[in-house]
Amino acid sequence: MPVLKKNHDSVGHAVWDYLNGIREESIVVTTDIAEDELLLPAHFFRTFEQMPIQEQEALRRCCGKILDVGAGAGAHSLWLQDHGHEVDALEISPLSCETMKKRGVKNVFLQDIHTLTNRKYDTILLLMNGAGIAQTLPGLRILLLHLKTLLNPGGKILADSSDLLYLFTDENGETWVDIASDTYYGQMQYQLTYKSIKGKPFSWLFVDADTFCEYAGFCGFSVKEKFAGAHFDYLVELVL
Repeated sequence: MPVLKKNHDSVGHAVWDYLNGIREESIVVTTDIAEDELLLPAHFFRTFEQMPIQEQEALRRCCGKILDVGAGAGAHSLWLQDHGHEVDALEISPLSCETMKKRGVKNVFLQDIHTLTNRKYDTILLLMNGAGIAQTLPGLRILLLHLKTLLNPGGKILADSSDLLYLFTDENGETWVDIASDTYYGQMQYQLTYKSIKGKPFSWLFVDADTFCEYAGFCGFSVKEKFAGAHFDYLVELVL
Protein backbone atom coordinates (compact mmCIF):
# COMPACT_ATOMS: atom_id res chain seq x y z
CA MET A 1 0.00 0.00 0.00
CA PRO A 2 1.54 3.32 -1.06
CA VAL A 3 2.31 6.21 1.26
CA LEU A 4 -0.79 8.32 1.85
CA LYS A 5 -1.17 11.95 0.91
CA LYS A 6 -2.10 14.12 3.87
CA ASN A 7 -5.49 15.04 2.41
CA HIS A 8 -6.41 11.32 2.48
CA ASP A 9 -4.70 10.52 5.81
CA SER A 10 -7.85 10.17 7.90
CA VAL A 11 -6.34 7.99 10.65
CA GLY A 12 -3.24 10.18 10.79
CA HIS A 13 -5.32 13.31 11.38
CA ALA A 14 -7.34 11.49 14.03
CA VAL A 15 -4.33 10.33 16.05
CA TRP A 16 -2.58 13.69 15.67
CA ASP A 17 -5.67 15.45 17.00
CA TYR A 18 -5.95 12.97 19.86
CA LEU A 19 -2.33 13.49 20.82
CA ASN A 20 -2.94 17.23 20.90
CA GLY A 21 -6.05 17.04 23.05
CA ILE A 22 -8.74 17.23 20.32
CA ARG A 23 -10.86 14.18 21.11
CA GLU A 24 -14.47 14.87 20.14
CA GLU A 25 -14.58 12.98 16.83
CA SER A 26 -14.36 9.30 15.88
CA ILE A 27 -13.15 7.62 12.71
CA VAL A 28 -16.03 6.33 10.56
CA VAL A 29 -15.26 2.86 9.20
CA THR A 30 -17.20 1.94 6.04
CA THR A 31 -17.01 -1.60 4.61
CA ASP A 32 -18.73 -3.50 1.84
CA ILE A 33 -20.21 -6.19 4.11
CA ALA A 34 -21.47 -4.40 7.22
CA GLU A 35 -22.96 -1.17 8.49
CA ASP A 36 -20.67 1.75 9.28
CA GLU A 37 -18.84 1.57 12.58
CA LEU A 38 -17.06 4.14 14.72
CA LEU A 39 -13.42 3.71 15.71
CA LEU A 40 -12.15 5.79 18.61
CA PRO A 41 -8.70 7.35 18.05
CA ALA A 42 -7.91 6.27 21.63
CA HIS A 43 -7.65 2.73 20.25
CA PHE A 44 -4.25 3.63 18.80
CA PHE A 45 -2.97 4.83 22.20
CA ARG A 46 -3.70 1.71 24.26
CA THR A 47 -1.40 0.64 27.04
CA PHE A 48 -0.09 -2.92 27.22
CA GLU A 49 -2.79 -3.77 29.76
CA GLN A 50 -5.50 -2.53 27.37
CA MET A 51 -4.30 -4.62 24.41
CA PRO A 52 -5.95 -7.94 23.52
CA ILE A 53 -4.17 -11.07 24.65
CA GLN A 54 -2.73 -11.93 21.24
CA GLU A 55 -1.02 -8.53 20.98
CA GLN A 56 0.38 -8.88 24.49
CA GLU A 57 1.65 -12.34 23.63
CA ALA A 58 3.26 -11.06 20.42
CA LEU A 59 5.15 -8.32 22.27
CA ARG A 60 6.42 -10.81 24.84
CA ARG A 61 7.76 -13.04 22.05
CA CYS A 62 9.76 -10.30 20.30
CA CYS A 63 13.52 -10.59 20.25
CA GLY A 64 16.54 -9.02 18.56
CA LYS A 65 16.02 -6.17 16.11
CA ILE A 66 12.31 -5.62 15.43
CA LEU A 67 10.26 -4.16 12.58
CA ASP A 68 6.80 -2.93 13.58
CA VAL A 69 4.80 -2.82 10.33
CA GLY A 70 1.76 -0.54 10.36
CA ALA A 71 2.88 0.95 13.64
CA GLY A 72 -0.04 3.40 13.96
CA ALA A 73 0.54 5.84 16.81
CA GLY A 74 3.40 3.72 18.17
CA ALA A 75 1.74 1.79 21.00
CA HIS A 76 3.66 -1.42 20.29
CA SER A 77 6.93 0.28 19.36
CA LEU A 78 6.95 2.36 22.53
CA TRP A 79 6.35 -0.68 24.74
CA LEU A 80 9.19 -2.51 23.01
CA GLN A 81 11.52 0.49 23.36
CA ASP A 82 10.66 0.78 27.04
CA HIS A 83 11.66 -2.87 27.44
CA GLY A 84 15.08 -2.39 25.88
CA HIS A 85 14.41 -3.50 22.31
CA GLU A 86 15.67 -1.86 19.12
CA VAL A 87 12.65 -1.30 16.91
CA ASP A 88 11.92 0.35 13.56
CA ALA A 89 8.35 1.64 13.22
CA LEU A 90 6.97 1.60 9.66
CA GLU A 91 3.86 3.48 8.55
CA ILE A 92 2.29 4.83 5.33
CA SER A 93 0.43 7.55 7.25
CA PRO A 94 2.44 10.81 7.37
CA LEU A 95 0.66 12.22 10.42
CA SER A 96 0.86 8.92 12.26
CA CYS A 97 4.63 9.11 11.74
CA GLU A 98 4.66 12.65 13.14
CA THR A 99 2.60 11.43 16.09
CA MET A 100 5.05 8.61 16.79
CA LYS A 101 8.03 10.95 16.67
CA LYS A 102 6.34 13.35 19.08
CA ARG A 103 5.58 10.44 21.43
CA GLY A 104 9.21 9.39 21.47
CA VAL A 105 9.49 6.54 18.97
CA LYS A 106 13.14 6.67 17.94
CA ASN A 107 13.20 5.07 14.49
CA VAL A 108 10.21 6.00 12.31
CA PHE A 109 9.95 5.20 8.61
CA LEU A 110 7.29 6.72 6.32
CA GLN A 111 7.33 3.94 3.75
CA ASP A 112 5.41 1.15 2.04
CA ILE A 113 6.64 -2.22 3.31
CA HIS A 114 7.23 -3.44 -0.25
CA THR A 115 9.76 -0.66 -0.83
CA LEU A 116 11.77 -1.50 2.28
CA THR A 117 14.98 -3.30 1.30
CA ASN A 118 18.56 -3.79 2.47
CA ARG A 119 17.56 -4.16 6.12
CA LYS A 120 17.51 -7.22 8.32
CA TYR A 121 15.42 -8.03 11.37
CA ASP A 122 15.03 -10.81 13.90
CA THR A 123 11.32 -10.15 14.46
CA ILE A 124 8.70 -8.62 12.18
CA LEU A 125 5.38 -7.57 13.74
CA LEU A 126 2.08 -7.39 11.87
CA LEU A 127 -0.43 -6.53 14.59
CA MET A 128 -3.96 -5.09 14.82
CA ASN A 129 -5.05 -7.46 12.06
CA GLY A 130 -1.78 -6.49 10.47
CA ALA A 131 -1.79 -9.28 7.90
CA GLY A 132 -4.54 -7.27 6.23
CA ILE A 133 -2.02 -5.14 4.37
CA ALA A 134 -1.67 -8.09 1.98
CA GLN A 135 -5.14 -7.07 0.70
CA THR A 136 -5.77 -10.39 -1.12
CA LEU A 137 -4.67 -14.02 -0.85
CA PRO A 138 -2.26 -13.66 -3.80
CA GLY A 139 -1.02 -10.52 -2.05
CA LEU A 140 -0.39 -12.54 1.11
CA ARG A 141 2.09 -14.73 -0.76
CA ILE A 142 3.81 -11.65 -2.20
CA LEU A 143 3.98 -10.05 1.26
CA LEU A 144 5.40 -13.13 2.98
CA LEU A 145 8.04 -13.63 0.31
CA HIS A 146 9.10 -10.00 0.68
CA LEU A 147 9.22 -10.19 4.48
CA LYS A 148 11.38 -13.28 4.10
CA THR A 149 14.06 -11.09 2.46
CA LEU A 150 14.04 -8.82 5.52
CA LEU A 151 14.61 -11.56 8.11
CA ASN A 152 17.86 -12.80 9.54
CA PRO A 153 18.37 -16.60 9.56
CA GLY A 154 16.08 -18.02 12.24
CA GLY A 155 14.03 -14.82 12.24
CA LYS A 156 10.29 -14.79 12.84
CA ILE A 157 7.06 -13.07 11.92
CA LEU A 158 4.39 -12.45 14.55
CA ALA A 159 1.10 -11.66 12.83
CA ASP A 160 -2.52 -11.55 13.84
CA SER A 161 -5.74 -11.75 11.88
CA SER A 162 -9.35 -12.88 12.22
CA ASP A 163 -11.54 -15.49 10.59
CA LEU A 164 -14.66 -13.71 9.32
CA LEU A 165 -16.55 -16.91 8.63
CA TYR A 166 -18.73 -16.16 11.67
CA LEU A 167 -20.24 -13.25 9.71
CA PHE A 168 -21.55 -15.77 7.18
CA THR A 169 -22.80 -18.34 9.71
CA ASP A 170 -26.39 -18.53 10.96
CA GLU A 171 -27.64 -19.54 14.40
CA ASN A 172 -27.77 -23.19 13.30
CA GLY A 173 -24.12 -23.21 12.32
CA GLU A 174 -24.84 -23.19 8.57
CA THR A 175 -22.61 -21.03 6.39
CA TRP A 176 -23.55 -19.31 3.15
CA VAL A 177 -20.16 -18.42 1.67
CA ASP A 178 -20.21 -18.61 -2.14
CA ILE A 179 -17.53 -21.21 -2.82
CA ALA A 180 -17.74 -20.45 -6.55
CA SER A 181 -16.73 -16.84 -6.01
CA ASP A 182 -13.31 -15.70 -7.16
CA THR A 183 -13.05 -13.51 -4.07
CA TYR A 184 -12.06 -15.00 -0.70
CA TYR A 185 -14.70 -14.32 1.94
CA GLY A 186 -12.19 -12.50 4.16
CA GLN A 187 -11.33 -9.87 1.57
CA MET A 188 -13.10 -6.61 2.34
CA GLN A 189 -13.30 -3.10 0.95
CA TYR A 190 -12.70 -0.33 3.45
CA GLN A 191 -12.95 3.43 3.56
CA LEU A 192 -12.02 5.53 6.60
CA THR A 193 -13.35 9.02 7.23
CA TYR A 194 -12.40 11.48 9.96
CA LYS A 195 -14.19 14.83 10.08
CA SER A 196 -14.03 16.07 6.45
CA ILE A 197 -11.01 13.90 5.60
CA LYS A 198 -12.03 10.94 3.50
CA GLY A 199 -9.48 8.24 2.83
CA LYS A 200 -9.36 6.44 -0.48
CA PRO A 201 -11.10 3.03 -0.60
CA PHE A 202 -8.75 0.09 -0.11
CA SER A 203 -8.82 -3.69 0.17
CA TRP A 204 -8.05 -5.41 3.47
CA LEU A 205 -7.57 -9.11 4.11
CA PHE A 206 -8.85 -11.09 7.08
CA VAL A 207 -7.53 -14.62 6.67
CA ASP A 208 -8.41 -17.76 8.60
CA ALA A 209 -5.54 -19.38 10.50
CA ASP A 210 -5.36 -22.56 8.43
CA THR A 211 -5.13 -20.63 5.16
CA PHE A 212 -2.53 -18.26 6.63
CA CYS A 213 -0.39 -21.18 7.77
CA GLU A 214 -0.79 -22.91 4.41
CA TYR A 215 0.46 -19.84 2.56
CA ALA A 216 3.31 -19.45 5.05
CA GLY A 217 4.39 -23.01 4.34
CA PHE A 218 4.39 -22.34 0.59
CA CYS A 219 6.73 -19.39 1.28
CA GLY A 220 9.23 -21.44 3.30
CA PHE A 221 8.13 -20.67 6.84
CA SER A 222 7.48 -23.09 9.66
CA VAL A 223 4.52 -22.42 11.92
CA LYS A 224 5.87 -22.47 15.45
CA GLU A 225 2.60 -21.73 17.18
CA LYS A 226 -0.96 -20.47 16.78
CA PHE A 227 -2.39 -18.53 19.70
CA ALA A 228 -6.17 -18.03 19.82
CA GLY A 229 -7.68 -14.69 20.74
CA ALA A 230 -11.03 -14.00 22.34
CA HIS A 231 -13.27 -13.51 19.27
CA PHE A 232 -12.36 -15.50 16.14
CA ASP A 233 -8.96 -13.82 16.11
CA TYR A 234 -5.52 -15.33 16.54
CA LEU A 235 -1.77 -14.78 16.58
CA VAL A 236 0.56 -16.89 14.48
CA GLU A 237 4.33 -17.19 14.91
CA LEU A 238 6.16 -18.03 11.69
CA VAL A 239 9.83 -19.00 11.81
CA LEU A 240 12.27 -18.87 8.92
